[in-house]
Amino acid sequence: MTTDDPEKQVGFERPIPARIMSIDGTWGGDARLINISDTEAEIETVGQTVELAEFFLLLTSFGQPVYRRCIRKWVHGARIGVTFNKSKIGTKPSPGDG
Repeated sequence: MTTDDPEKQVGFERPIPARIMSIDGTWGGDARLINISDTEAEIETVGQTVELAEFFLLLTSFGQPVYRRCIRKWVHGARIGVTFNKSKIGTKPSPGDG
């Protein structure tokens, strides 16, 4: 794999703490980020299972939030594989656009 490969995954020796939140914001839970690429990730839930087919993965716990809208791809116990929904939901065009 080359360094300019968009599918290059970054794995973490110690998983990074993260949060999972339902799309409507009514449910949230703790998770750990196992590995991530530009288009997908593997996460591990902490203390609960995720029945949601689509949810937000919050990658920061302070400051400006960094998040990805995820679509569940597979589940193996507490581990979940997701792909990132890259649609521009919730964004507004700039005044000069269109």
